[in-house]
Amino acid sequence: MGNYGILLRKGHVFETLCKVNHLVVDKTGTLTHGDIEISDVILHSDLDKAHSLAIAASLESHANHPIAKAFRAFAKDDVVVDEIENIIGSGIKGLYRGSEVKIGSAAYIEVTSDRVKANAVYLSLEGQHIATFVYQDPIREEAKGLIEQFQNAGIHITLLTGDSEANALPVAKEMGIDKVIASAKPQDKLAYLKSLDENEITMMIGDGINDAPTLAGAHLSVAMGGGADVAKASADMVLLGDQLDRILKARELAIKTRKIIRENLAWSLGYNLLILPLAVAGLVAPYFAVVGMSGSSIIVVSNSLRLLKEENK
Repeated sequence: MGNYGILLRKGHVFETLCKVNHLVVDKTGTLTHGDIEISDVILHSDLDKAHSLAIAASLESHANHPIAKAFRAFAKDDVVVDEIENIIGSGIKGLYRGSEVKIGSAAYIEVTSDRVKANAVYLSLEGQHIATFVYQDPIREEAKGLIEQFQNAGIHITLLTGDSEANALPVAKEMGIDKVIASAKPQDKLAYLKSLDENEITMMIGDGINDAPTLAGAHLSVAMGGGADVAKASADMVLLGDQLDRILKARELAIKTRKIIRENLAWSLGYNLLILPLAVAGLVAPYFAVVGMSGSSIIVVSNSLRLLKEENK
């Protein structure tokens, strides 16, 4: 879309953008930057901090979620987890020196309520919670503006995330989002879309593997350019610069495009309904009809060229 930094992958995008009345948005990597850093490590066993981080790094090396990138710096060549299994929407498990290790959400690791932290992932060894990794993930500057403008347009908004409620609610509160569905697995996200009223035209914005089914199931879907390849392949639009405000500009352009198309159709139809009967009745000279038709075409083209000015603003 020219200067809008959006790659269109399907032809129905413009028309659907104009009709959207329900925005469904992911949290991590979408409303937040996804540039996650580990800010604290809380140990619950004799295993030291460096060793715990190294095990976590080996597990997370098999994932492409934004949180996984935060562990890369802590990897060690002599700490390797084998027989990896990725439980999408929950976490990862494998074997470390013959013992089962897991990393993921509080529910997946079965963390007791007194150990649950906001913005954290958890590590277990042989079913015992041994470490909590607290992380920081700042909210995108333009995210609040996106939510506010969609709300001002009368569009309902749902925060639909695989993250825990403890992590999702603070972000929703800061964004002004009332409806939050947390701890949702990929099948839960898709089930939520299917449960909506048939009159609701949904737009989904996401970035991860667990968002792919929902992106494919929404009326219109937008994948973040820095997201997972499967998410981008499932989406109708790819946000190349990861700037959410581009979506607003794209919607404005879509609405203006629809308006101009309607103006052009109305002008062309009105002109032909007026001139053709007169020409058939011989009340209009042929040369006048030819000049009028050419003038009508020029008016339609000139009206359409207004979109170029909008794109260059």
